Amino acid sequence: MAKKITVELLTRVEGHGAIEIVEENGKYKAFVKIFEGPRFYEYLVVGQNYINIPRIVSRICGICYVSHRTASARAIEDAFGAKIPPELELLRKLANVGAFFESHGLHIYFLALPDYFGYSSLLEMVKDYPNLVDRGFKVKNLGVEIMKVLTGKNFHGENLIPGGFANLPTKDELKKLKDQLEEIKEDLDETLQLVDSLKHPNLTTPREFQLSIYNPQGWDFYSNQLILVEKDKKTLFTKKEYEIFVHEEPVEYSMAKQSTVKGKPVLVGPLARVNIYKDQFSEETKKLISQMKTKFPSENPFHQNVARAVELIEARSLALDYIDTLLSDYPSKPHIELKPKKGRGFGVVEAPRGTLYHTYEFDENGYCTNSNIITPTAVLQTSMELDAQRLAESYSSLPLEEVKFLAERLIRSYDPCISCSVHMWSLSP
Repeated sequence: MAKKITVELLTRVEGHGAIEIVEENGKYKAFVKIFEGPRFYEYLVVGQNYINIPRIVSRICGICYVSHRTASARAIEDAFGAKIPPELELLRKLANVGAFFESHGLHIYFLALPDYFGYSSLLEMVKDYPNLVDRGFKVKNLGVEIMKVLTGKNFHGENLIPGGFANLPTKDELKKLKDQLEEIKEDLDETLQLVDSLKHPNLTTPREFQLSIYNPQGWDFYSNQLILVEKDKKTLFTKKEYEIFVHEEPVEYSMAKQSTVKGKPVLVGPLARVNIYKDQFSEETKKLISQMKTKFPSENPFHQNVARAVELIEARSLALDYIDTLLSDYPSKPHIELKPKKGRGFGVVEAPRGTLYHTYEFDENGYCTNSNIITPTAVLQTSMELDAQRLAESYSSLPLEEVKFLAERLIRSYDPCISCSVHMWSLSP
């Protein structure tokens, strides 16, 4: 007779989902069930002029809006054959630093940390751990401030547009951000030390495939190439080949499509990125990694929280370089003029949760005729299910309630943006 382990509502994640692990004849099968209704964003942009698309698709998620806006703008520019000046690219990458600070800070402190300290929420920790709570707000709020300066508002700013920016931030605003980034160094170092010192559940889940954007210089926010790591084999491919390598399809028990590579799970996001780029980080980041008890590459999905802390250190280092370069060679104008033409464009960005893919087709007047968006959570669903299955196998001797709690922590370690994964579906077959 089959036995079920069910978490009916995943808490401290963005969106609504559940997990079910079924054991029958000693074999386990896991299902990540996402039951939010589809919202047809892919269909909503069809018929829209290109200028409207980033502001529409950025509403897919309040946390990932800069990532969606960047991927959308880059896909539009690619379709029209536009080349963005390097200094405007640096401003965009700086905006994405803000997105990582806000998202990673939120996850580490507000969503994950209560699990390790035995609380149901960070608010319950205020009395006993006021300094930890204060640090979490400092990291998260700096990310919000960076996004505000670059995009115009704390959330859903409209300043990042196809072609660049509507308006440029002032040099004084960038100098202030630099000061804040300098000041946050100790907090980020202590964040890394904290998550590295925590007792993470022991779970080894070998990865057949790991995926990230590819930059030969090292960890970055976007590129025109991607890298697929298959054990010791590395394959480079272009953003135009994304849908050849990553295949998405619906499953009957979830409202979200799932994505696989060669029919198997693929890991994207902080752990995959740190595993891939650990030897190409800045010297400061590599020194800190060498002193940690957590070792990369890692096959433990619970180490994703440590990887997020590593990425915050590297993102700060990159942001300081971006600002120094911008202050020495400030953009002369906020954007370039785009000339619509018929064609298809691709935008691939590393969002906090993993690789994000946007593609659009346009007519000769710049109106969208087709679109496809593949989010990190859609790619990660099969990895989450496989890891939950292995967790149940590894901890089958524990009481049921303990296994349920571990399963919920496991899914939470991925920081899934469940709402992102159901916002896509078009009406086409």
